[in-house]
Amino acid sequence: MRHPTPTFSLPSFRRPRTLVLACAAALPAFAVPGMAVAQPSQAAVERPLQLSIPAQPLALTVDALARQAGVGIGFDASLAVGKTAPAMQGTMTLRQALARALDGSGLEAPVGTGGASIRRRDAGSDGATLPTVTVTADGAPEGSAANAYRAASSSLGALGTKSLLDTPFSINVITRDLLDNQQAHSLVDAVKSDAAIAPGSNYTNGTGEVLSVRGVLLSYRNNYKLDGQDLIGFLGAPQMPVEHLESIEILRGAGGFLYGFGTPGGIVNMVSKRPTETPVRSIAIEGTGSGTALVHADLGGRFGENDRFGYRINAVDEEGDTYVKDGGHIKRRSGSVALDWRITPDLVWSVDALQQERRIDAVYYQLVPNADGRASNYAIAAAPAALDGSTRLASPFTYSDARSTTFGTSLAWHIAPRWDARLSYRQWKQDMQSNHSFLFANAAGAYSEQQISLPARVKSEQAQLLVTGGFDTGNVRHDLVLGISANDIRAQESNDYQSKVLGTATLASPGGFADPGLSTTWIDGGWAFPERQRSLFASDTLHLGDRWDLILGARHNRFTSNSYDKSAVTPTLAAVFRPVPWLSTYGSYVEALEQGSTAPRTATNANEVFPPIKSKQLEFGLKTEQADWSASAAVFRTTQGLTYTTETGRYSQDGEARYQGMELAGKAKLGRPWTLLTSAVFLDAENTKTSLGQYDGLRTPGASKRQFAAYVEYALPTMPLTLTGGWRYVSARPLDMANNWSLPGYATFDLGARYVTRMAGLRTTFRLNLDNVGDKAYWLMAGSNRLVQGAPRTVKLGAQFEF
Repeated sequence: MRHPTPTFSLPSFRRPRTLVLACAAALPAFAVPGMAVAQPSQAAVERPLQLSIPAQPLALTVDALARQAGVGIGFDASLAVGKTAPAMQGTMTLRQALARALDGSGLEAPVGTGGASIRRRDAGSDGATLPTVTVTADGAPEGSAANAYRAASSSLGALGTKSLLDTPFSINVITRDLLDNQQAHSLVDAVKSDAAIAPGSNYTNGTGEVLSVRGVLLSYRNNYKLDGQDLIGFLGAPQMPVEHLESIEILRGAGGFLYGFGTPGGIVNMVSKRPTETPVRSIAIEGTGSGTALVHADLGGRFGENDRFGYRINAVDEEGDTYVKDGGHIKRRSGSVALDWRITPDLVWSVDALQQERRIDAVYYQLVPNADGRASNYAIAAAPAALDGSTRLASPFTYSDARSTTFGTSLAWHIAPRWDARLSYRQWKQDMQSNHSFLFANAAGAYSEQQISLPARVKSEQAQLLVTGGFDTGNVRHDLVLGISANDIRAQESNDYQSKVLGTATLASPGGFADPGLSTTWIDGGWAFPERQRSLFASDTLHLGDRWDLILGARHNRFTSNSYDKSAVTPTLAAVFRPVPWLSTYGSYVEALEQGSTAPRTATNANEVFPPIKSKQLEFGLKTEQADWSASAAVFRTTQGLTYTTETGRYSQDGEARYQGMELAGKAKLGRPWTLLTSAVFLDAENTKTSLGQYDGLRTPGASKRQFAAYVEYALPTMPLTLTGGWRYVSARPLDMANNWSLPGYATFDLGARYVTRMAGLRTTFRLNLDNVGDKAYWLMAGSNRLVQGAPRTVKLGAQFEF
């Protein structure tokens, strides 16, 4: 890309407010005693700055940089209105800091000895454009392999977008580049490099995805978000197509104040792709060794006078045989569009929509390990030996067919400097026709297959008003958050429900059962599980000088269903201390309110609804951000209401599950060729305070003591080829409440490579990934009686063309 020679003429100011803001940014450099203008030297411009600037409106960041550098920065502030600059921590020059602040804004700021001038980015006389990037202190795009896939900030629900270094919570951001390079198409694929997250099912064998964070199973209803608002699933996570996401933000631990209702394990916030300042043109194709083919197109940019209108369009088509032999098949199509309109420089309206159709054949919901292998026997016993994931257990005529639609809109208003408001709404619908199987198997491999035919639908609507602002009291800077949220969730199963035991066999020679021809239809019985969630929340982040932050917050929750109406206040208290700009230490206390359990159909008290549960979490940690690496460590203790099925078959919500442990994570660029992502979790999860005490002190089912994950890349110095490798280890997990049986630990290894070149003038990236190279057979686990095969060796070969 070529740029014209920089000129430092005074910008054109069209409004008095614009002139005031721009002059305020330049004032520190030009307003000196005697009204003499001090021109900074080249040394002053290139002087390293020690920065600790939070994510905030772009105009405020420019003002902060001008003050700290002592350099005039002229600009038309109308260009900055409605734009946000990311957090900046550590050492960088003014040139590097401005490049980072202006990423994605369509603006640039050439720097010279006389100062800087912010202007619209020129694509160059040849019309070439570059993709949107964030430039970090070492010049690498933020979130890329060259920057160890590191993100500087994350959205945090009620707290808005915050610097990761200044956040008193454990957060991992999975960037778009990492998703692309690992060829991830599901949440299970996306999170495999994070040791704190354990999948409980996989994308292909099972009816839906299940995740646990720090040993706590995430709720289908309240722990998965799209742009901070609820998505709900049926028989698993909401199955959001990953190709339409810009990143995935994982909050490890309770998010009560930040997001409202949910289990205290964590929050998975999926960030959708949005219009970009510079055009995006990309087509990717991919094939797997089993015969699945995928095509993905991604288009985005801006148009109109002053680029007032933005668009982003994504489309995905995938079909073919899965790795499940003799019957596994997938057909998946999805499309999304995101639009925005800058009505005025201070007012932006956004709207987005996504639709997906997904059918997978030869699927089962769970394998229940019992003593006799007979259907409907849910009394847990020793599990059979793990089977390779390519072995088909469910009959080929079983399937899961889901169709989902989401629509969202928001209106963002920049009221005044440091004050913003956002009104947002999202609706999510999912209809599912599930003709899946339940499997029951004993340790010797004798099993029964029971087919379930059940139409179901879920729907959620959430509206939220969020006001953020700030003011100063003496030397204390306050960042305020005020908000109100209303969420209606409804789930319904058809009154036409069919079930049939297909037969018995051995896992060594599964299947061969006749198709009973189950075919249910939708018979409306009304919304069976309606919920209404209402909350008011407020927080104040007090910046006590440059080193201390104190966060005080509270959320008033009201939870209403057919069975109860309960209110509770969940507070948050946290402190952050920065002894030096690149290191922060923190402590936080969080409470969360989650939906009470419903007894399953198989319990003697089937469909009994229990009241909401309040969870508590205490966490201490430290984080560091350096030029080439970042690291974090946290110790935590979380308590959650305990639910389980007794030996008599009664489902109970009784006692507490206590999760305490330590979490370590790091991302590093080791010299030029090496990139390393690594994480570890050491967990002590046990049951306490049960009414009869028979389970006290025993380990909580499904929670492993140790989990490790690593991902490494090596870029060959002589050619544009990068070799990759991954490793994941999960230790043994107890199967039942009494800890009589357990699943063995397992480890998997991945290998891959990517090659970057140009074909027909297009930047082209070829990717090859071999997941589970050793073809390890292992069980995934969700709760105490749900086992699903882990994925077998999988080969993925793809090419991405950017133009």
